[in-house]
Amino acid sequence: MSTPKIENELSTGLVIAGAYADKLRRTLFAQLRDMVKKNKEFAREVARAAGEINRILYIILVENLKSDKGDAVRIRVKYTVDPEQMKITWHYDTLRVEYFKRHPDEQVMEIVRKVITEKLEEVKEQYREAPPKEEAEKILRGEVKTPEEEWEKKKEVAKAEAKEEKPAEAEIVEARPMAARVEEAGKEVLEVIKAADPIGETIDGGVLFKLTDENGENIGVASLTPHAGGYLIDAIIILGGKAYRVYIKASKDKEEYMNKPEFLVEEIKSGKPVPISREEAQQAIQSKMETIV
Repeated sequence: MSTPKIENELSTGLVIAGAYADKLRRTLFAQLRDMVKKNKEFAREVARAAGEINRILYIILVENLKSDKGDAVRIRVKYTVDPEQMKITWHYDTLRVEYFKRHPDEQVMEIVRKVITEKLEEVKEQYREAPPKEEAEKILRGEVKTPEEEWEKKKEVAKAEAKEEKPAEAEIVEARPMAARVEEAGKEVLEVIKAADPIGETIDGGVLFKLTDENGENIGVASLTPHAGGYLIDAIIILGGKAYRVYIKASKDKEEYMNKPEFLVEEIKSGKPVPISREEAQQAIQSKMETIV
């Protein structure tokens, strides 16, 4: 008697677009951990399957939707595992990509169908063979970066190379205390915030907002969290290679901010920005995204 195939569904939850590949791979590995423990060779197939679908998603999100690193996505797809053949098969007709950048669902799904029709066979051929065991284990541990995961790194390198050197006189800094200069720079960053759009409610009863500039580009997030009978605002802004965080007690209730997000923008701008590293900011944004219900 043949062993029945195992059907499963993978969901990344809400995650920033720049981290979707790692989240999908880790989720798939977690779902199939027991099978990998029983057969170490199966790790190669998990790495192959993750690479295949992440390539499809890269073509959808980056090459077609022109996704920005701070945009939010949620990916859901069903797959089948054949225990005898040790083979993972994605059911691409069930692939659902939720993408939060004011793109109509119809437009996103049109691109999903277009990429699957035009690129699926090419990508399947690209990932037809599983990687060697040692490389597969490194991929699953995140030690080997795929082209999709190098996306953010390449963008930063390109920006650095395109940046012109400033003339010597531009490097002269006014003789003011460092703290004052840092705070002033942070205030200038806050002025770039032009709008806040609710993304969704969080598991603690709060709300998460996406912050955008005058061009509608995503520059961060702000969470509204219940605290001591009121709410706390925690805003994270990434702009021009720098990141800032603002903590401030909210003066209004959740419904007012939901109905008029401009109130939230005004309060964030009245706060005191604290410099943080880009890594800390990106991790905080991802953590907040994962709290959305």
